[in-house]
Amino acid sequence: MGATTMRARAGRWRERIDRRRRSCGFDRNDLRRGVDRIQWRLGLLLLMVFLSATPPLVAHAVRAAYGSGVRAEHRQAATRHRVEATIVKVQDPGGRRTVTVAWTDPNGTRRTADYTTWRGASVGERLILWAGPDGVSITPPRRHAQTVVHTAVNGTGVVLATGLPLLGFYWLVRARCDRSRYRMWDADWARLDNHRIGP
Repeated sequence: MGATTMRARAGRWRERIDRRRRSCGFDRNDLRRGVDRIQWRLGLLLLMVFLSATPPLVAHAVRAAYGSGVRAEHRQAATRHRVEATIVKVQDPGGRRTVTVAWTDPNGTRRTADYTTWRGASVGERLILWAGPDGVSITPPRRHAQTVVHTAVNGTGVVLATGLPLLGFYWLVRARCDRSRYRMWDADWARLDNHRIGP
């Protein structure tokens, strides 16, 4: 790549950055009205509030969600085990099925328990379930991937919960500033229309 091409690309990037900077109000344009400066300062203030408040809130939410998820992983891995059960009874009181299953623990103890499901089930069917102190479930113990996803969702939720109200407030202020600008422009045009040119 030649030096001329690199300089041309750098010039285009500078133009884009300057255009973006001016559109955000970072210039010394004497034609800007007071309402433009108010809007720009308020936007900058809200951005600073967002950038200062969001990181600690996100860090707290992520730390709490991840810690809770890891504890649930360890607890479920320690207390729930995989069993091969046989359906011995099915009750269907209108859609949801209460299924009674029986299985034999590794120590030879015969056990039965109920769980509720929306899926079809028939007596004699064999299932892989997970048994624990709170009964049996078709849901396996919590995996680490679930903890990671839950943590990411929590962090994203905090960002949205913090940013959306600030953004909404900024848009309301911007709408008011736009109405003020339109009134000023209309008044300026009216003065120009009333200005007599010539003798």
